[in-house]
Amino acid sequence: MPKAYQENPKARMWLWIGVGVTGSIILVLWAWATSISLSSFKWSKTPENKLIKNSQNDWETLFNDEKSKIKTEQTKLQIKNMLNTIIAQINSESSTTSTIVISTTTTPTSSSFSTNTTTK
Repeated sequence: MPKAYQENPKARMWLWIGVGVTGSIILVLWAWATSISLSSFKWSKTPENKLIKNSQNDWETLFNDEKSKIKTEQTKLQIKNMLNTIIAQINSESSTTSTIVISTTTTPTSSSFSTNTTTK
């Protein structure tokens, strides 16, 4: 049987101190590099920003054109509704007038009346 290895607690402590210090140095350097890259980043100079600006302009142009088309169509519909209302009023006035004229000029005939005669 091999000899049992005896652990040295002092060496183990120094090992973990070294791991912690090395890890801390890595994290600090990573945070520092990230802050430098973020502070030097210019969003306005990226191609993505140009793409977004072009897309926004295209959407605005599209929606402005559609808004004007919709407004024109709504105006046409309002004019059409107004004209239909005026035409309906004119037709109702003329039909009322003609009905009055027809009813005053027609005379009842004997064939239009039904007489009930009963015999006893």
